[in-house]
Amino acid sequence: MLRSLIAETYLRSLEIPGVRVISSGTNVDWSDSEEREYFANTLAVLGRHRIADHAKQVPDQLTRQRIDEAHDVVVLMNQRVMDEALALVTLPKDVHNWNITDIGEGVRTNPDNRELYEEQIYQELTAKVDKLVATRLMPSTA
Repeated sequence: MLRSLIAETYLRSLEIPGVRVISSGTNVDWSDSEEREYFANTLAVLGRHRIADHAKQVPDQLTRQRIDEAHDVVVLMNQRVMDEALALVTLPKDVHNWNITDIGEGVRTNPDNRELYEEQIYQELTAKVDKLVATRLMPSTA
């Protein structure tokens, strides 16, 4: 699954005024059939949660420009992703590492349990996004 796409789409679906969200992959190869399958599987998850209409249609590669455009908050899915990102760009000092393992990174699935794992990852991501919104993106009411 493409965890950053889920986080991006879910946050975008919240339609928070003034919040712009982007996601990037560390090794995007749109010509790779496996990459397209991951993207399609992720769109299916988003469809089950009725937020697919907020999703982008192709993944984006992580670049220095994309990091520079992410002015406020940078989130990485886990240490493997952080290591891959550091090989590509210099990251800002304040980076959130969510430590979310993906299917294929130690989570083994088969056709009978894939949706269960997809749902668990979706729920973990949306809970992290909700916490980020509450602590970093919403204006204080105090």
